[in-house]
Amino acid sequence: MFSKKCKLHLEEANMTRWQHLKHACYISWRLEKAAWAVFLHAFAPRWFTSTATDTCKDIIKSAKK
Repeated sequence: MFSKKCKLHLEEANMTRWQHLKHACYISWRLEKAAWAVFLHAFAPRWFTSTATDTCKDIIKSAKK
């Protein structure tokens, strides 16, 4: 069902298909919220000045663990 590359990625991530799906959806949700913050920031620069940057840094930091 999954290609060899998909299976290799899951093995490297040390996750099952469902764990990976849940994790990817969670990251997608966090990025979506950050995108909205940036959109609002475009109209009101005093709001959400570092939300997207902080979110990206946090996602990268948690991925390195």
